[in-house]
Formats: sequence, structure tokens, C-alpha cells
Amino acid sequence: MIDTDKYEGHAEGNWDWDDIGILMDVFGTPIAEMTEGWNTKEATAQLIADAPLLLAEVKRLREGINEVLNKCWPNATKMMIKLKEMIE
Repeated sequence: MIDTDKYEGHAEGNWDWDDIGILMDVFGTPIAEMTEGWNTKEATAQLIADAPLLLAEVKRLREGINEVLNKCWPNATKMMIKLKEMIE
């Protein structure tokens, strides 16, 4: 399991690559720079840029799973509906 606490204080917002391979936050602050030879359209570069979205999704899913386990466990039908809602 990923310890999401170690990411507290990360740059917020949607990160994006500029045309010379520098990853910036929503305020234009540089976060990282791709070294020569990297194509910022590659999947790895996109994965880096999407890190805040992925972290938010992990947290959302954990909260949903905890809600299901804590509130819906006695009623299996409610649990299945809630889990289905989480993945849609």
C-alpha cells in the first residue's frame, strides 16, 4: 500500500509540460525538467504530469472503501452498489 502522507505539501493543481520539457504547476513554477532526449509526449512524462490526479484518485478510492466497510458491511446489497459507484 502507498503511504500517501509522504506526498503532503506537493505542488497543487494540474501540472503541465511547456514546449521545452519543463513541468510546471498552475502558477508557472517549475517542478521538474526532462533531460535531453526525452519526449514530453511519452507515457512516462504524462504519468509524472498526472501525479496529482492519481494521488487524488487513490485518496478518493480509499475513502470510499472505508465508507463501504464501516457503513455497509451488514448489508451486502448496499456494499455492492457503493463499490460499483466507486469504480464508475
